[in-house]
Amino acid sequence: MTDTPNASSRPGIRETVAAIAAGTTTSRALLDEAHAAADRHRDLNAIAWVDWDAAARAADALDVRARAGGPLGPLHGVPLTIKDLYQVDGMPTAGGTRAALPALGGESVAVARMRAVGALPFAKTNMHEIALGATGENPWTGDVKNPVDPSRQAGGSSSGAGVATAVGIGFAGLGSDTGGSVRIPAAFSGVVGFKPSFGAIPLAGALHLSWTCDHAGPLTRSVDDAALLYEVMAGRRTDHGKVARRPRLAVPATWLKGRLHPATRAWFDARIAALRTQADIVHVELPSLSRALAPYTAIVRAEAAFVHRAVLAAGGEGFSDAVLAPMRDGAAQLTQVYLDAMRERELLRAELDAMLRDHDALLLPTSAVPPPTRGQLEVQVEGGTLSTREAVLGQTLAFSFVGLPTLALPMGTADGLPASMQVVGARDADASVLALGRWLEARA
Repeated sequence: MTDTPNASSRPGIRETVAAIAAGTTTSRALLDEAHAAADRHRDLNAIAWVDWDAAARAADALDVRARAGGPLGPLHGVPLTIKDLYQVDGMPTAGGTRAALPALGGESVAVARMRAVGALPFAKTNMHEIALGATGENPWTGDVKNPVDPSRQAGGSSSGAGVATAVGIGFAGLGSDTGGSVRIPAAFSGVVGFKPSFGAIPLAGALHLSWTCDHAGPLTRSVDDAALLYEVMAGRRTDHGKVARRPRLAVPATWLKGRLHPATRAWFDARIAALRTQADIVHVELPSLSRALAPYTAIVRAEAAFVHRAVLAAGGEGFSDAVLAPMRDGAAQLTQVYLDAMRERELLRAELDAMLRDHDALLLPTSAVPPPTRGQLEVQVEGGTLSTREAVLGQTLAFSFVGLPTLALPMGTADGLPASMQVVGARDADASVLALGRWLEARA
């Protein structure tokens, strides 16, 4: 096990920017701390690319600005990492692959918005190849390792962002989430991951995996940090989100039956029992959840094949076998299969929308199992054996599939490993999800 600092115990972004404004710390000092953390945790393989000298010059310039004219905005001087599928001025973009990428344009809108209010994007983080996977294992760049136990998976595809945030390589990371790629690594590394409503944060300047499922989102040390980054990147406020009464929270108990690892079950049941004293917990039936994996897979693979069609047409050079095979499946898929998957998505969306009209949120574990070991393909759960993909991705994909705002919140441990609660809210109710996240965080 590694000696991983408790992310939630560190100063938040608002407090840190206030300290920079007051002159009690500097952006350069914060970058030096990130550099030291990167050196200490080099073996975890979180960083894909960094130029420390260039980052130091940028930090010094931000410190000059802070002294001369005050902070540029609410992220002034704060070092942040960026998943290696977003364009960042002065940094290469590889997408975790050796294959040629399609044209992505200039700096991504999300990064540019953070930079405009003073953020210091200083490094690119490693990821699952082209974001097509949930383990963080990559034959080209090496596995990203879990910060609590390096023999275990870091989750994916925003693996490096989760690990970097957990060990102090920057204050937060920008990730992307197609089926769980912000929430799974956040859960496995013990940090907060927020997947906003579909389209809330623009994806211009980012490499798509599946344009009808892709979301941008932050991995952070706290819900408040996630809310602040969301506000900047989405251009939306969250201060209207309230938990003003006894929350009414739904649990998909029937769907979860048999799906959970015994340690995850014990943790989840204990958390729900504790919440019953302060919230109304309601068991709900969501039959479409059990059907979501197949249509999700059909849509993502078909759209990924289209995004990378030029490389596929030329033979797929530069893609690993594990990525090339599903994309070839997507390219060969019948149009009818894609259209049937779209129809199944609408049924799931309607079912979740109807349930959330009567409940403040849906609660369930972010992962059905604690972080699996690297290379592990199957896991044991209460009902028998599941593929690692289904046990992990199956808990998260439905909510990116239909575009609902979803938060992954660290709430203790299961079997000594990070355990995470998933909070799913109604469409465009991002502020309410974040407010409920703060409420739950205070009870963690």
